[in-house]
Amino acid sequence: MPIATRRITHAVVVALALFAVGKAATLKFREKERAISQEAHDEMQKLGLTAAQAKAKYPTPEIDLVTSGCLTPGGTGEIVVKGKFVPGAKLVVESDAIEVTKETLTPTEYRATVKVAPDVPPHSATVRAFRPVSGITASIGPGVVIGGRMEWTIEAANGWKVVARSPAAKACNGASGEDPYDMQFFRKGETAPFETRTAKGTYSMFDSEEYFEISDEPAGGSPAQQKYAEIMKTMSDPKATPAQREKAMADLQKAQQQMMADIASPGYAQQQEAKKKQFGCQRIDLQLQGAGHKGSMRCSDAVGTSIAVTGSMKSLGR
Repeated sequence: MPIATRRITHAVVVALALFAVGKAATLKFREKERAISQEAHDEMQKLGLTAAQAKAKYPTPEIDLVTSGCLTPGGTGEIVVKGKFVPGAKLVVESDAIEVTKETLTPTEYRATVKVAPDVPPHSATVRAFRPVSGITASIGPGVVIGGRMEWTIEAANGWKVVARSPAAKACNGASGEDPYDMQFFRKGETAPFETRTAKGTYSMFDSEEYFEISDEPAGGSPAQQKYAEIMKTMSDPKATPAQREKAMADLQKAQQQMMADIASPGYAQQQEAKKKQFGCQRIDLQLQGAGHKGSMRCSDAVGTSIAVTGSMKSLGR
C-alpha cells in the first residue's frame, strides 16, 4: 500500500473512532473515550502499523455477558463483564452519573465497583471495551441500570404543584428509556388533586434533561373504563367462583354498552374538547442543574403553553 494511501486509511480509522466517541464531548466519559482512542492511535503510529495490521493483531474485543443489579440513586454495586480481554484493554461505563471506584481486569473478566450519583433519574448505561493499539471497540448494554421508585415535586409559575410518583409495584426498567409515573395536579393551597394523569418520564444524559409526556386520559381511565378493568380482573382471577364469573360476564356486557353509549352521545366530543381547553397539559421539561431544576410545562392555550416550572427529585428506594 502506498504511504499516502496508508496515511489516509489511518486518518479515516482514527477520525471514525474519534467521531464515535466525540459526540457530546462535554461529558466526562466521552472525554475519557476520546483520550483512549487517541492513545491507541498514537501507539499504532509508534509501532508503524497500518490500520489493517493493527486490526489483525488486536481484533475486536469479545464481550459475552454483563451482570449488574438495579442500582438506586446514591447507591453502590458491582458489575461483572465476561469476555476475552487482552492486556492493556480498557473499559468505560458510559454515564457521568456512575463513578467506578474500583476495577480489576483478567483475560476473561472485568469487575468494577460503581457508585451512582444521588440525584440522577432512572436510565441505563452501556459498557464499552477498547482494544489497545487498534482502538477497536465493542459494547454491551445495559451494563448498569439505575432505577427504583422516584418522586418529583414540580412547582409551576401559575400556582400549580405537580407531584409525579413511581407506581408502588414499579419494576426497575430504567433500561427502557421510559419510566412510568402517576401524576397529580394541585391548585395553590389545596391538598386534594384536581387532576390525575399517568406520565412517561425520560432522561437524556446528553442534554441533562428529564421530560414527562402526560397522558390525555385521567389516571385509570374514565369511570366506565375503570369499571371495565375491575370486571376483567375478576374474570381472570383463578379463585373466582362460577357464580362470580357469570355475574362478571353480565357486568362486562353492561360496561361495554355504557362505554359505547358515552362515546356515541351528542355531547361527548364537545365535553372532551372543553376539558382539553380547561387543562390540556401534555408535557413538562426540566433541565437538571444541581438542587433546583428549571424548565417549562405545556398545557392548553387557556392554561399556558410555556409555564415556567422548578422541580426536585428524591429516591423512594425500590
